[in-house]
Amino acid sequence: MAERLTSALRTGTAASCLIVTLSGCVSTDELYAPYDAVDCKVIIEKSANGELTLRELISNTYFPWEPAVYFDFDSHELDAQNRDLLEGATVVMARYPQLNLSLQGFADHKGSERYNKALADRRVQSVIAHLLSKGVARERIVDQPLGEGLAQFGTDDNLSRSINRRVELMLLDEDGRPLHPLFNFDGL
Repeated sequence: MAERLTSALRTGTAASCLIVTLSGCVSTDELYAPYDAVDCKVIIEKSANGELTLRELISNTYFPWEPAVYFDFDSHELDAQNRDLLEGATVVMARYPQLNLSLQGFADHKGSERYNKALADRRVQSVIAHLLSKGVARERIVDQPLGEGLAQFGTDDNLSRSINRRVELMLLDEDGRPLHPLFNFDGL
């Protein structure tokens, strides 16, 4: 019994010494670093009218951002409205030279799978050409024409098909991983 008590006291004393020693070295905040907050430099916010903007976390500077551009049936031409939507991407790419951009092209279910893959590729190439004309370097763009794969909507009505005819824009960090910004959709 005395041996157990002595052993328990030694263990307790050692633990107490360790706690006292560590308490002067690090705080709880230092032990549990806010990893996500440190990595996140932008916040995506949605306004009451549905517009998305990127806000720089430190300076509260806002940038327009559109996560996708859309195309007419059997077309890869960017119309004026969608070229305007891409302005936000050019502003963000200029502001953050360490970021890259992934473009994923889609088509609706009309036409063959082979044709839709080629159409999705032409749509991505149209977006790339526009971004290059605005000064975005080609090596900062990753292109992925997916065709009719990963359709946003599986139903076969006009609205679903029009949404599926798109190129999505995804920001990537300097290592090529998707950027995980904070989202602030308060009040919506």
